[in-house]
Order: sequence, then C-alpha cells, then structure tokens
Amino acid sequence: MQAAPSQLSVRLSVLLTTVCIVFLLIGGAAEAETPPSPTIEHVVEPGDTLWAIASAHTGPGEDIRVTIAEIIEMSGAAGSMIRPGQVLRIPTG
Repeated sequence: MQAAPSQLSVRLSVLLTTVCIVFLLIGGAAEAETPPSPTIEHVVEPGDTLWAIASAHTGPGEDIRVTIAEIIEMSGAAGSMIRPGQVLRIPTG
C-alpha cells in the first residue's frame, strides 16, 4: 500500500521540475529577445566630466543621476572616473 504514496511523490516531483524548467526557458527567451537600447558613442576629451556629458544628454525634468548611471553601465566603466580617449556609450532614448 505504500507504493501509491511513493508514486504520487515521484510524479509531483517530476511535475514541479517540469514547471520550473518551462518557466526558466520562458524567462530566458524573454530576456534574450530584448533589443539593446540605442546609444551613441562619445570619445572623452581632456577637461570633459561625466556630469557635463550626462547633462548634455539629459532631457528637461529628467534626473541627471539616472543618465550618469546608464552611461557607466552601458560603457562597462568601473566607476565614475573617466579619462581622455575613453569611449562612452550614451543612451539616446
């Protein structure tokens, strides 16, 4: 009589595993299909600051700190320090 509860347990485990795999596949596909944000490239010149570059590309009423964070993330920069010749990717949208 204990075979039935054991089979039920195995079936529930298989079902749970299958559901998890399906959700992981759907989530991975959704992330893979997200197109990259459009960017422009800016070559840092001597005297440039990240704040000045970001302020030139931040719309009215938008938070410049968000633009700075996006530039750092999109450019793969280690921090907020920039140097002449460095190429920054700036979001356009």
